[in-house]
Amino acid sequence: MAEFVRVFQTAVDPDDVDAVRRLFTDDVLPAFAGLDGCLGVELQISHEQNAGGLVEGAAVSRWSSIEAMDEAVASRPVREALVRVTSLLRQQPVTRVFEVVA
Repeated sequence: MAEFVRVFQTAVDPDDVDAVRRLFTDDVLPAFAGLDGCLGVELQISHEQNAGGLVEGAAVSRWSSIEAMDEAVASRPVREALVRVTSLLRQQPVTRVFEVVA
């Protein structure tokens, strides 16, 4: 059975990094924790600022199927958690989905 990875990449102001960490821990992790098909989710934050002075980061989630991922991302708990995080974003997010082949 195939697995899929969803990468949500964006950037925030350096002063907002701690707030993003808190929101991820307090809101995003619990929202994803009980979802069918979610095999895990993590936050990755760059240690350096980009050329625009922002800190880049990515939320990476792993899924048992595309259908489970789509259903979860459309769910109310996930949407509500993401709204709070989205208010801190300073760069248009880019979302990509990959099939895990090995």
